[in-house]
Amino acid sequence: MRIIYEPRGRALEYAPLAVSLYRGCSHGCTYCFAPASTKTDREKFLQPYARKDALPLLKKDCEELQRAKDKRNILMSFTTDPYQPLDRSLGLTRKAIEIFIEYSRPFDILTKGGIQSMRDFDLLASRPDLCHYATTLTCCLPETEKEWEPHAASWGERVEALREAKRRGIPTWASIEPIIDPWQSRYLIAETLGCVDLYKIGKMNHIDPGFPEESLFEFVKSIKYVLESTKKQHIFKKDLEPYLFCEG
Repeated sequence: MRIIYEPRGRALEYAPLAVSLYRGCSHGCTYCFAPASTKTDREKFLQPYARKDALPLLKKDCEELQRAKDKRNILMSFTTDPYQPLDRSLGLTRKAIEIFIEYSRPFDILTKGGIQSMRDFDLLASRPDLCHYATTLTCCLPETEKEWEPHAASWGERVEALREAKRRGIPTWASIEPIIDPWQSRYLIAETLGCVDLYKIGKMNHIDPGFPEESLFEFVKSIKYVLESTKKQHIFKKDLEPYLFCEG
């Protein structure tokens, strides 16, 4: 394939296939692994640009997958955000969604774009059998947002987008990763139980989040109880398995 690829490592737990239409991301999230994984200087990474011939390459890959009868789900995106500010002018994400729909490709949108992403809900709502809309939820205090996700949409915007997606019949999920503060993650889950169909939960791995490990045991135990008692679908990533099967 030319632009669609098979993720490796921890990313593979989220999706069997992925695509990035942009290189870099201007959200500036402190915890972002993408500069290191793409071997890009962090300052350069914050100056995103569209990948050359991204849409023609995507179309060719979708044709190839269709011929192979490969129906694996495609996630957009791991190493960038499909609804960062650059997409307001270029609009590649909407055109990519149109290609996915043309070829009946199952796909997920994962974004921190908030209200901006609602622009394309008409397309997602037209094929809810093909798509999922998802957002990352990590923190809900202004000072924490400023420190960890300085240029992404606020958590309130993201929740508003989830609620609108749910209202329109679009399947939803939330990425509770990385866990920056167990209390804030717990609050965000409680706030979104009515508009999120599935939670995917993972810990911080390459940066010390600054809270005692004991609180992570307590968080996992309490959230597992909440999600099971509300019959909410959920996935704890492999890095949290030790916390699931240990009293702490």
